[in-house]
Order: sequence, then structure tokens, then C-alpha cells
Amino acid sequence: MPTGYLLSSRLAPFWVLILALLSFSLGLAELPVQDRDEARYAQASRQMAETGDWVDIRFQGGARHVKPVGVYWMQAAVLELTGQTGTNAVWVHRIPSYLAGALSALALIWAGLPLVGRRAAVLAGVMLATVYMLSAEARTAKTDAALLLTIILAMGAMGRAWLGQARGWGVPAVFWTAIAAGILVKGPLILLPVLTAAVWVSAKDRSLSWLRALRPLPGLAWMLALTLPWFVAIMIRTEGAFLTASLGGDLAEKIAATGEHSGIPPGFYLLAVWATLWPWTLLLPLAVVTGWAMRKAPEGAFLLGWIVPTWLVFEAVSTKLIHYTLPTYPALLLLAAVPLVRLIDGEARFRGWAAHIGAAGFAIGTLAFAALAIGMPMAFGAGIDLWAMAGGLALTALAAFGAVAFYRGRALLGTAALAGAGIVMAWTLTAASLPGAREFWVTPRLAEAMAGQSCLAMPPAVVGHAPPSVVFQFGTDTAFLGWEGAMDWLAAAPDRAAWIAREAIPEGMSVPPGQPDVTEVVGTDYTNGRPVHLRLFVSPGVPAPDAPCGG
Repeated sequence: MPTGYLLSSRLAPFWVLILALLSFSLGLAELPVQDRDEARYAQASRQMAETGDWVDIRFQGGARHVKPVGVYWMQAAVLELTGQTGTNAVWVHRIPSYLAGALSALALIWAGLPLVGRRAAVLAGVMLATVYMLSAEARTAKTDAALLLTIILAMGAMGRAWLGQARGWGVPAVFWTAIAAGILVKGPLILLPVLTAAVWVSAKDRSLSWLRALRPLPGLAWMLALTLPWFVAIMIRTEGAFLTASLGGDLAEKIAATGEHSGIPPGFYLLAVWATLWPWTLLLPLAVVTGWAMRKAPEGAFLLGWIVPTWLVFEAVSTKLIHYTLPTYPALLLLAAVPLVRLIDGEARFRGWAAHIGAAGFAIGTLAFAALAIGMPMAFGAGIDLWAMAGGLALTALAAFGAVAFYRGRALLGTAALAGAGIVMAWTLTAASLPGAREFWVTPRLAEAMAGQSCLAMPPAVVGHAPPSVVFQFGTDTAFLGWEGAMDWLAAAPDRAAWIAREAIPEGMSVPPGQPDVTEVVGTDYTNGRPVHLRLFVSPGVPAPDAPCGG
């Protein structure tokens, strides 16, 4: 079957969607809930579904006014639809991100059609469906996969307006609806790539007339109609506290470099992209060369406007997280797909300095991911994990085969091998390597330690250890107490339990009278690298785990 048919077939977008759904589904349920953000999103969404309050966002008894309500609505709706409201199955909370990630690959084909042509757009969709960073976010119950989908749709619509292909109301409707959805998901962040790209291309053309195709006045009214009802409701409910906390607190801290992950110098993302864009880092230098070659063309100017200003802003802001530049990856992959089409057609050879730099960075990334996949269970788990070992070797073999295929002029075969390597790597990490690093998963081990003690009521109290995953695991009523409060709490009922950190136990009180056994969980808090040593205390008179209750 000719390669041209595979890439230009009307069914090609459908197969890309199937690929993305398959790619992102592997490992979706195996990875425990992650601290801290995923657990906070999941718990707040569960409380929204439990209480039926679809306006305010709460974590236990406190407000969670960091991001708008969009993702909480989606997660809570999935809980209601699946009947999982009362459970702590985190994979259910991940479904919105999973679907958004898969739809992002499909949306990129639509966005790329007028910019790079059908075949390159399909290839970019394949790459986005298998790239590491989106694979990670599509398996995480947070905002970033959903935000990416809204950005791709908005930029796809704006690209059509820029190229004079936005006739009628369809494209403006997509643009303003995507802007509204992005604002409800993550506040004004969607405006960063949209506005900076608009300024970039307008400066090139020295005109704003192309923006008229987006119907700005009715479009803005539509966007406000979609977003204002909830913002007005939350402002009334919180007496303005939401805006103060989200913009004046969370966002201002990131910009002012006073929050977490601050102080990282510029250049961080130029290094990180060699891991986060894997396995398509093989083509990264070619994408840069292509962007430079296309810079004077309207399509190239738009793609560079999508990437460069947003990237520079994130490099300049001192607070950095590895996924922040994800909104630029669709444009990077579209640029990478342009030379990939020529390589597949035999019109170019994978040679020269750009190919060699890409191959070197790709090789380093491959070895690093393989070592991570194989080594994590060995260093932080029970030892060698056969699935992790097999996955690490398989991704290395596929990556090497793919790179060799590119050098031998078999670019389509190489593309398939790299896509396979991306899928295998993401599956290995999320389904085998990370779950196998049991030292990091303290919260699930707390639940495992209590599973055989049927005489104990849930939830336990916790002293000296308060990650959000504990609340998601044991329930909204989980109490975080001090030593004396925990002792009083245990004495107040005959069937209670408390997990108490070793450093919170007064000297000489490590095992108070009446404890049937000493149950301990030792691990590492991966959010800060600190050791965790927790001991289980129970109410006086609680039977041993193998004794009957009340006996």
C-alpha cells in the first residue's frame, strides 16, 4: 500500500485517534494517585460530586481556589456517570485528561491542515499521540491535557484566520469556544500563546485586519456568556476570595518567583525538551531548521509565533515546571513533520549536522529512559521487575531500530518504530517502573497495612504526615492531628487507628500500653525527598489483626 495513501486517507485521522486512545490507556489504572496536585484535584472533584456543590471548590474543609472549575466539573461528571463517587479509584478521575490527550492528537491534524498539509498534519498527530510529555499528562488527573486541547483548537482556528481561510461562523465559533473552555480550565493561561502569536504575526504583516475573520465582538460576547456565570457565582459565594487566591496568590507567586520550583535559570526548557519531546527529539533539530527556512512564509511565521514568544516567557519566569512548555509542542511537531514527509518520500536524506545532533540527543534520552525504567524498581522497590526490565529493553531496541531505519532511508518504518518506542516507554514507566518503586508510594502502603485489620474503623487519623493523597485514599473526614490530639482521639472510641510519624512521637512513648502489634511503614516522600517513618497506633483494647472483633 503506498505511503501516500496511508497518510492522506480520509480514515487517517480516525486511526490516529485510535492510536492515541490505545497509547494513553496503557498504565492508566496502575499508577497510584500522585502527590500533590493530582491528589488535590481528585479529592476536590470527589467532594464536588459528593456534596452536589458545583460552584465552590473545596479540599476537606478548606477552599481550593487555585484554578477555575473546568477540570473539577469534568472529573465530578465522570464520577457521577460511572457511579464511582464514593470510591478512591483515581483512574476514573484521569478519564477527562485521557480523552483530552487523545482528542488533542486529532485536533492537531485539523489545526495543521492549512499550515503544513494533510500528510504532515497526520504525522504530527501520530507524534503527539506518542510523545512523552503528553503521555504523562494524559494519565494524570490535572488540567494540562485539557488545556492543551483548547489551545490546539484555538490556534487551529486562528491559523485559518491568519491564512484567510476562516469564512463564515464556524472557525470563529471554534476559536471563542476554545478560549472560553481554556479559561474555565486554567484561567488566563490560554491567552499566552494566543495573544503572543497574534502579536508576532501582526508585527510581521503590520496589520490587524486579519483578526476581523474571528468576529471579535460577537465572539467576545459568546466567550463571556460561557465563562461569566461561574465566575460571578464563585465571586458572590466567596466574596471575592477566589480571585484574590487564584490571581493574587497562585499566579502572582509563580510570576514573582516566590512559590515552589522557583529560582531555576533560563535555559531549563532547552535542556528539558530533550526528554519531554522524546522520542521525537530525533527530529527536533530538523524542526528548528525547518522553522528558520519557513520563517518568511505565512505558515512558518504563524508556527514560530506559536512557539517562540511563549517559550521565551516560560524561560524568563523563574518558576518552572517541566510541563509548562507543552502548549508549544504541537507547533514543534508540525515543523518536524514537514521534513519527515520529505524523508518518507525519499526527497531528502537523514544526514547532516541537524540529523547527527538529533540522533545524539535521542540516544542519550533513550538510554536515560531505559535506565530509569529498569532501575527504579531496583533502587526503590523489591528488586528486579521483569516487566520493567522487558519494557526498558524493548524501548531501547525499538528506538535503536527506528534511528537506524532513518539513516538507511526507511523513514516511514523508522517513524513506526519510534511511535512504538514512545508507547512502550510510557507504558513501562506508568504500569511497571513507577508502581514498582514502592518506597515512594507511602499512602497505598498505609491502606495495605490496615487491610487485614477489620476491627478498625475508617478513616484513620494522621500525625506528622499530611500529603493530599492520604485524604483521597481514606476519605474527606481524615483527621490530621498532633500527638496529644491523636491520643485523645484514640481513647474516645474503641475501634480507631492513627498513623503517627516517628518524629512526632514523644521520647519514651513509641509503643503506648494496649497496642496489639507494631505496624510500621517506611518510605520516601518523593515531593521533597524526605524519609517517611509512620507507626500505626490503635484504640486501647483493639484485638490483634488475626483475632475476632469484640473478642
